[in-house]
Amino acid sequence: MKRVVALIATVTVAFGALLMFATPGGGQVTDNAPADSPSQPRLQLMSVSNWVGPNAVFRAEVNLADIPDAFRTTFTLHQAVTDRYSLDRSISGEEFGTALLRGEASLSGSTPRIATIDIPVSATWPAPDNGVVLTRSGVFPVEISAVSADGAELATIVTHLIRLPDPDSTTPPLAIGLIVEQREIPSIALDGGTFLAPGATDHLLASMRTLDEFPTVPLSTVPSASTLIDLTRTRPDIDQSAFSSLRPTPTRQLLASTYAPIAVGSWLSDGLTAETENQFSAGTDTIARLLGAVPDHRIALLNSSIDSPALSLLHDRGAQSVIVPSDQLFPAPESSRTPAPTLAFDVRTPTGDRLHAIAADSAVTARLQADAATVDSEDPIVAGHNALADLALVALADNGAARGLAIVVPGSTPTAALGVLLGALADRDGTSAGAPGSSLLSPVTIDDLFTITDVSTTYDASGAVPVVRTLTSEEPRSLGAYPALLRSTRRSIDSALSMIPESPYLAGTAVHRSLTSGDRSLSDDQRNGVVVSADGALRAITDEIVMTPQQVVTLTSRSGKVPLNIENRLQVPAHVHVNLRSAKLDFPDGSDFELVLAPGTTTRVDAHVTTRASGAFPLDVTVSTADGALPVTTARFTVRSTAISGIGLVISIGAGLFLLIWWIRHFRSSRRAAGLIGTAVGDEGDPDGTSPSTAAAGDYAPRDDQTPGDP
Repeated sequence: MKRVVALIATVTVAFGALLMFATPGGGQVTDNAPADSPSQPRLQLMSVSNWVGPNAVFRAEVNLADIPDAFRTTFTLHQAVTDRYSLDRSISGEEFGTALLRGEASLSGSTPRIATIDIPVSATWPAPDNGVVLTRSGVFPVEISAVSADGAELATIVTHLIRLPDPDSTTPPLAIGLIVEQREIPSIALDGGTFLAPGATDHLLASMRTLDEFPTVPLSTVPSASTLIDLTRTRPDIDQSAFSSLRPTPTRQLLASTYAPIAVGSWLSDGLTAETENQFSAGTDTIARLLGAVPDHRIALLNSSIDSPALSLLHDRGAQSVIVPSDQLFPAPESSRTPAPTLAFDVRTPTGDRLHAIAADSAVTARLQADAATVDSEDPIVAGHNALADLALVALADNGAARGLAIVVPGSTPTAALGVLLGALADRDGTSAGAPGSSLLSPVTIDDLFTITDVSTTYDASGAVPVVRTLTSEEPRSLGAYPALLRSTRRSIDSALSMIPESPYLAGTAVHRSLTSGDRSLSDDQRNGVVVSADGALRAITDEIVMTPQQVVTLTSRSGKVPLNIENRLQVPAHVHVNLRSAKLDFPDGSDFELVLAPGTTTRVDAHVTTRASGAFPLDVTVSTADGALPVTTARFTVRSTAISGIGLVISIGAGLFLLIWWIRHFRSSRRAAGLIGTAVGDEGDPDGTSPSTAAAGDYAPRDDQTPGDP
């Protein structure tokens, strides 16, 4: 026995070890992935001067909390970069130009320790104390390093001193149409629905508060209806004031979008044209209800899923202008290092219709995301300031025309990075750093961006016409089983709404899930799961209509009533369709009829029936939505008929008459026979006084030794 126990224990341990190594993350830690490895020490930029005028002071503050061994902090100001290539090299610390100034930061505080770097700037000689003379505008890398007591470099960070043109410069600033998205990737609940995780909720609210901090900065917002609805469901305490930054004002423009960010091209390719239209209309209606303002559908923000058919759909829906990400232009800008075109152009739909277009610089958007890919775990202020340096290079590169550029700020952009952009656009001339300069950027709404920006033209037989540029897009991909699931769910929702026409909000959860399920950030399985969960939300409504079955109903005549008791547990009226089915019952008033069930009560309906035969047989009752398409509840009754049918009655009466006649005839025949026998015997007489019947019997009785019938 001990050997058996030991063997079992050995097998169990071995199997457990096998599972541990087979499970992701299980097993021993290898040398390539050491456990509890210390994080790389790094500097974190706390604040930086966005702009510096010709005579001002550049200041940067760096947090040294992650570098406790830092003995001192040094900085080096390098020669200006002139293009995106050199900007990328300086950001990565791979290549710098000539050093213009070296110095050491002052340290303050204990927890955390803060290094403050001040660089006085002058446009003329002599140079200020511990400062530099910069006679021209430009983007100058500033390399900041934490150094140990023995002179070893512990960590480095790079930011940029952006020197503005002189105040008397006649160079027009680059018009910037900032487009800020309000969108968070949804999480999936256990019941298959969507919600915003706490981190996503906090980020969304913080982003909207950041917009509130800069109410005078012109910009455009593109809120996702699915995200805002998830926010209100996740945080029911949110009031309308939270959305104040999204409402249209003289400096804010509200742009329309689909209810959820869907892959439009793939939807159209899979035949979901009506469903795509529904996405646009539901997005507009929901945002209008939440914000009290109708979003502008005249200007559409494109993405990589918008192909030629999708562009036609936008045009048919009333879009007149589009914002095109620069990486969708053909030929595309030469890698991400080539700035987007800063003049307007046209794009064509497949039917030849023209749409006015302005580019959105994809590289600047990527700069915001790549430098802060893990959202606040890196350095969002560096990300925001690098994007600002990139825009400054674009503004300084070409100043011969009225130029404009759109910048899309995705919903995942760290709040601090968004704050850097808005702060720089609020203080465009660098007044906060000292003597102001001439602004490089001018924030505008998207409407104004199209008005201000010059158009790139070419010539044809009619004269000067806008240049037409070709768009590229991702190839549509099959959505698998999703289209069929979505259509089925939409039909069920329409049926449920026919049952509660006065209270469509009850189906809000199902409608929201069906629309949100199309979010292109979801996997195929997640998408299918969310749309299927909408049916579960509908059942929560239809299950409130129940029928109390009466197991047996007895009819004593050919016609009668079957009582139907239908309970409406909803607190609103319910419009239903009732269907009666039976092989041996007829329904004089019809087998189908409509009912309106009062809220919170049981409604009794007497169904009139007539029988075709006697006996017991089933009656099936189905209660459906008002359109009859979606079953709600069912019940089966046993109807027992004790009435005799007409033919049976005739046969019974005939049989009774036959028996009666037979009995009368038999009775009369018996009486006559008895009378005849009694008269013949009485005529002979009986001298002994015995009865005639007794005498006759004695006379005819055989002797004991005689067999009846013998002579």
